[in-house]
Formats: sequence, structure tokens, C-alpha cells
Amino acid sequence: MVQLRVMTDDKQRGEEVLAVLLPLLNACTALQASEPTKLSHRGGGLRVVLDVQLAGAPTVTVERDDVPRSSGPRSRTGGAPARRQRRRLELPPAG
Repeated sequence: MVQLRVMTDDKQRGEEVLAVLLPLLNACTALQASEPTKLSHRGGGLRVVLDVQLAGAPTVTVERDDVPRSSGPRSRTGGAPARRQRRRLELPPAG
């Protein structure tokens, strides 16, 4: 199990860091993070622990590109529909 810990004597600064860190972790599709656990801290600081693990294999959705379209953007010559540029998605290396 992998744990991330946010520990500081300055509680306000720790809360500010968590306000940035937690949305980033939740938006990351390669990781799964547990709910943060606040631990007691002598002196009023902040101690927070999160369990983090790799997410399962990502789900990939592919659209067919060989199906004729009845309407769509036309090229400047008025011929066949212009092809859309598509980004290639890269999967993380297997580990």
C-alpha cells in the first residue's frame, strides 16, 4: 500500500495545499485515492493521510471511421467531407 502524507505545523498552509492536491488526485485517471484521514497533531498542526493505488486498465472508446457520413463539413472544393483531425490516446506503460 502506498500512502501520501501531508504534515505541517501550520494548519492553514496544510489546508491550502490539500485544497489544490485533492482535486488533482481525484482528476487523475491513473490513480485511485482514498478519502483523506485526519490524524491528531500535538500543537494544532495538520496531519492527513491518503492511501493511493494505481487504477485498473483504462477503458478506451473507439469511434468507427469507415462508416460514410451523410452530412458534415465539406472541403473547399465541394467534394467529399473533410476529415477531422483526431488525437491519438496513449496508454500508460504496463507495469
